[in-house]
Amino acid sequence: MKIFISLVLFLAFSTALPVDTDESEYLLYETEEGRIEVEDLNNSTIEAYATENDITFYFFTSTNKDLGVEIKESQLHDIIKLTGFDVRKQTLVIIHGWKNHFESPVNDVIKSAAISHHDINIIVVDWSPISGKNYVTAKNAVVRVGNYIGNFLLRLKAELHKSLSRVTIVGHSLGAHIAGNVGAATNGLIDNIVGLDPAGPLFSERNTDNRLDPTDAKFVQVIHTNDGRLGFGINMGDVDFYPNGGRSQPGCGLDVTGSCAHSRAYTYYAESLVNNEFIAYLCESERDFNRDRCTTNSKSRMGGFPVDKKASGEYYLNTNSRPPYALGD
Repeated sequence: MKIFISLVLFLAFSTALPVDTDESEYLLYETEEGRIEVEDLNNSTIEAYATENDITFYFFTSTNKDLGVEIKESQLHDIIKLTGFDVRKQTLVIIHGWKNHFESPVNDVIKSAAISHHDINIIVVDWSPISGKNYVTAKNAVVRVGNYIGNFLLRLKAELHKSLSRVTIVGHSLGAHIAGNVGAATNGLIDNIVGLDPAGPLFSERNTDNRLDPTDAKFVQVIHTNDGRLGFGINMGDVDFYPNGGRSQPGCGLDVTGSCAHSRAYTYYAESLVNNEFIAYLCESERDFNRDRCTTNSKSRMGGFPVDKKASGEYYLNTNSRPPYALGD
């Protein structure tokens, strides 16, 4: 048997290992609960099509930091009374990926870091009725899910006169591509999108209609941590950050499936919301960066809130192998 570890997405504390045989390709992955599952990629069918009922929005504010308030479209006119939502403040929208849900670590670590250090509105999106299906189903749903979230934000804008220029969307893996589709559905009105190791399997460079690209918001930042395996190994933003080269991450050990490195994208981002000391250098390549050829180039901070919109191009940096990961100056 020949092992391929770049065909299927793994998200947040699970491990995935696609195995190729003469007849079909199988995915072995470990769920968050520690179960080992097998998925036949070639014979996977779309189990369900996404509908608005598959997407739930949980609102957090400075007066409601711990327990998210679930909001339906019909409740938008009462959102201020129900949640304490403040139209004057910035809003951070968090979107998880495959096999994740509302209470998954990707949502929790970002939400907790953001709400404890920034006076902003936070919306956590749960699309687990679809993300919990097979990978083909989840991947093929990113456009529909993005459109539904985009329509929700447009209705929020119409109901409360909430400017989308004060909205940041952050998505991990498949959630990064959903974020891109949200931006497209809102005609690029979103202020900025942060793509955390956007998913690579089954996406193509030429087709930008179903994935994240620089036109999806006024500014797009991408953080690469597992390029060429679980992440998509191309530049996808106005600025692309490559911590430790963007493929593997220190402290992850052998990391055969890439799961540890893939999850580091949201771990780094969450830390950057608390104390952004991820200093990166503009550089043409990882090789030049490792040879200290970029130390006099322009610098930028990876992640953070708000993001550095002056940065453009490829930026490289190193991190520690354990928290705190940022090295600072």
